Amino acid sequence: MTALYDDPNNVEGMAYGKRWLRHEWRQLVEEQVTDNTETQKIIMALHGGGIETGTSEIALATAGYHPATLATAVDGLGFHDLWLFEGLLPSSNGDLHVTASHYDEPIATKLVENAQRCISLHGCTDTQANGRIQLGGLDDELRDIVLEELDAAGIPAEVTSNPMLDGSLPSNIANKTRIGGCAQLEMGTSYRRSLFGINTRRQRKNTTNAQFWLLVDALRKSMSRV
Repeated sequence: MTALYDDPNNVEGMAYGKRWLRHEWRQLVEEQVTDNTETQKIIMALHGGGIETGTSEIALATAGYHPATLATAVDGLGFHDLWLFEGLLPSSNGDLHVTASHYDEPIATKLVENAQRCISLHGCTDTQANGRIQLGGLDDELRDIVLEELDAAGIPAEVTSNPMLDGSLPSNIANKTRIGGCAQLEMGTSYRRSLFGINTRRQRKNTTNAQFWLLVDALRKSMSRV
C-alpha cells in the first residue's frame, strides 16, 4: 500500500477512497489500539468501488447498513466493524489492486487485529468462480458456517481448491484477526453483476435486488453464529 499511497497520481478522494467503522467507540485513533472484551467482528472489502465491483455494497449491507441510505438493519443480527477501500477512477481501477498478502494499510490492519472474526469479500473472474462462490480463509469454522448458510439459501458455493483464491496465507490481512483467520469469499463477475438492477457505480447501491439481499442475509446469519 505504501507505493500506492506515495504515487502522486493517486490522490485520496479522487483516485481512491477509504471508509471504515468501529462500533463500540465510534472513532479510530491511529496511534492507539483500543481493547474491547466483546466479540468484535469485521466485514472487509479490500478492493471495493471500481476495483472488484459490487463488493463495497455487499460489505456495507453485511455490516448492517443499507448501501444507499446507510439505514441500519432491523433483522436483530447486530452490526459489525467495516473496512472499505474503493477505486474511484473512471477506468483502470485494477491499477489500484493490492493483493491481500501485501495489504499493509495501517488503519485496516488495526481494525482487523482488534476483531475476533472476519468476512473478507472479493471478486474474481467467471472462469475462476466456475459458477460458484469460492470460499477460503484460515477460519475454518466460519468458512464452513458460511457454506452452510449459502447452501440453505440456494446460492452455489464451495470450498475452493484454487491456491490463487483460497486466502490461506497468514500474511493475508484478513487472517490477522485475534484467532488468526477469516472466511474469504471470491465471487465471479457475472454473479456480482446479477445482484443489481443497474450495474453502474452510481446506481448499484440504489438497485440492489432480491438476490443481493439473499446473499447478505446468509452472511449476516453466518456472523451471528460465531
